Amino acid sequence: MSNESRFNWQTFLGLAVAALLITVVLAVVGGDFSLAEFQTLVKRLPYVLIGNQEGWSVKGGFALNIIISLACMAIATILGTFLGLAQIAPQKLIRGIAWFLTQFFRNSPWLVILYVMLYLLPFQLKLGFTTVEFSPLAKSIIGLSLVVAANISEIVRGAIQSIPSGQWEAAEAMGYTRRQILQLVILPQAVRRMIPPWMNWYAILTMGTTLTNLVGVPEGLTAVREVLELEGESLAIPLYTVLMLLFFIYCYPIARWTKELELRIEN
Repeated sequence: MSNESRFNWQTFLGLAVAALLITVVLAVVGGDFSLAEFQTLVKRLPYVLIGNQEGWSVKGGFALNIIISLACMAIATILGTFLGLAQIAPQKLIRGIAWFLTQFFRNSPWLVILYVMLYLLPFQLKLGFTTVEFSPLAKSIIGLSLVVAANISEIVRGAIQSIPSGQWEAAEAMGYTRRQILQLVILPQAVRRMIPPWMNWYAILTMGTTLTNLVGVPEGLTAVREVLELEGESLAIPLYTVLMLLFFIYCYPIARWTKELELRIEN
């Protein structure tokens, strides 16, 4: 491990410890934080983490934020790749449709799209003998996936167009078809340039999953609010700070890795 990597991890651990200390300080400053309240905080942490106080199965909480982010990113990557390729298609109609969809979802508020998906999609859809259910969780994943897919589309388009035109011309001179040029020449080079912004968008998406609490998804922010309803507002500052710390611990390494990858690609 390089000295730079050790420094990065030391910085990360130091910031995590500092954030934990801030949590304790805010809890004390925020009110009369007794030992009993501290024990209640520790007791309710599993509920904030997994939305479950009785076992290890994930029923909500911060873990659900991570699950939503992973599912959305997987769907968005597939949709965004096809949409990005469509933006550079030879056919003008396909390019126009892909451009419109990309710009529409890129420039629409996330929360508005979540509410549109909530009311637009049915709760149940019968397909022959099969019934497909659309829970608020499923609708939220669809909504967030569309937003991120539009941004992935721009990443794909930009990365492909950043490859020097001489690469295209050389491949065409060798008799490659457009599909072969993309598959064998352009995309292998473009993927390296896509990874840093792709990771950056995953971190943004992870933090954006908190919006799903407004459409009835029992994620981390919802779990905190439910604990406060049961235990009282005296735990508000420490619980919200703990949730913030969880997002920091998860997202900060992604931000560091993104910067390191960008430096490697530039060099």
